[in-house]
Amino acid sequence: MTLQHIVLFSFPRELSDAEYEDMRSQIAAWPEKIGGFSSLRFGADITGARTRGYSRLLYMEFDGTDELQRYRAHPVHQAFNQWIIDHECTPLAFDYFLDERTVLMPEAGVAGALREGGKA
Repeated sequence: MTLQHIVLFSFPRELSDAEYEDMRSQIAAWPEKIGGFSSLRFGADITGARTRGYSRLLYMEFDGTDELQRYRAHPVHQAFNQWIIDHECTPLAFDYFLDERTVLMPEAGVAGALREGGKA
């Protein structure tokens, strides 16, 4: 069953272009350096409205909790966590499974898998 991992990041001040690129390049290296996930997205909010100070979003998909735990414990992820701490970031994480209760509008190909009880 697919597990989505979403993290919002709030910084006490706006990141410089160099800091944002550093953050982005660290995350972009994860497929090669960490692996174990099927989707990875990262971006900055485009409106500045209703974000309550959260300016960046990380989106990942894992096959399950074991893969998520391996990612969390990986030294590359731990180094990223230290970067977050060093930049006084307040992260907000949310993890949930994609299933017939959470997928309200399936993507193409996902609807059949959910109906058949398979992975989304």
